[in-house]
Formats: sequence, C-alpha cells, structure tokens
Amino acid sequence: LGAAPALGQPDPSGIDFVTIGATGNRGYDGPDPNGLATGRGAVGYEYKIGRYEVTAGQWGEFFTAVAAQSQPLPWVTQPSIWHGTSPGPSLQMMPVGGVTWRTAAMYCNWLHNGKTTDRAGFMSGAYDVSTFGVDDDGVRTDQAAHSPGARYWIPTLDEWMKAAHYDPGKPNADGSVGGWWLYLSSDTPLRY
Repeated sequence: LGAAPALGQPDPSGIDFVTIGATGNRGYDGPDPNGLATGRGAVGYEYKIGRYEVTAGQWGEFFTAVAAQSQPLPWVTQPSIWHGTSPGPSLQMMPVGGVTWRTAAMYCNWLHNGKTTDRAGFMSGAYDVSTFGVDDDGVRTDQAAHSPGARYWIPTLDEWMKAAHYDPGKPNADGSVGGWWLYLSSDTPLRY
C-alpha cells in the first residue's frame, strides 16, 4: 500500500509506512529471462510504502465499515486468505491475502477519506469506482493509476519493485553504489 510522503508522525491509517527515497534511480538491469522487468522500477519521486502486509485486524475494520452500508457496495469481495474478525491478537496480526484489485482500490478510497462509513467515501478518493467495468471488447475500464492527491494507493509495479529490490547503498563490482538485489536485500535465493 503506497502513501504520500508525510512528516514523522503516526499514520492515522494504523499502517506502518517506510519512506522510499533515492529519487531518479535507474531501472532494473539484471537478469530478466522473461523480459518483464528490464527498465522497470525507476521512480523519480519520494513515496511511502507499507512496511508489512495489511493485517486481518486492519482489514476487519474496513469490512465492518462495508457491512454498515445500507446497500451492498459493488466490487467488494472477501479476501481468499483472511482470519475475519476472529478474536485474539495473534490472529488479528496475520496478513491478508488474495484481495482483488478493485476491493483494494476501495480500501484505499476508505483510508483516503478518513475511514468513513459514508458510502461516497468508498467510491472515490484514490480511485474512481465509477470507471470500474469492462468494455465491449472485454477490456477492463478501471482507472489504472491513482488520482492526483491520493493519500493512499495501490503501489505501481515500479514503486513495488523499487521498494522491494533497490538499494541506494548497494556496493557494485565497479566501485559504484546503488543497485538492484535479485532477492529482498540479497542476491542469494531465499530458503524456506
């Protein structure tokens, strides 16, 4: 989840954000067997991204607000991995997974509008839900990029890649600094 830069104060969303700087970084130039990442990840502005996944507790607060609506909200679906509103702090801290893009966009709208229970607060702010649909050719018409001035949004591929893999202090073989890790902060594959 992305957010606009802010001063050093707790975020009202309850999400722990980290600042991603190194504006003007170069795009990814490492191994790319499928040709999907080369040149991606260059971001020319500072932004914030959630340090951790959205938790079941945070998502439960959103779903409580959704349930308070007198009429169902379009596009809102339950995640495929969620512990619902189960009691107990350990379950509330578990990450949510399998959230549709449209539901995540409405979550961003809700955060942008101060966690309101007003229906309009789910329908616009970061994304204009009225654009969600499919044209005659079967192509989605959803607003792809967040609205200017959005306080919370779904990170773009470039924003996510930079946050997860770019390190402005990474030492390079040629003596320069700043570059891309193949894995999170390492070139060594993760072991599970």
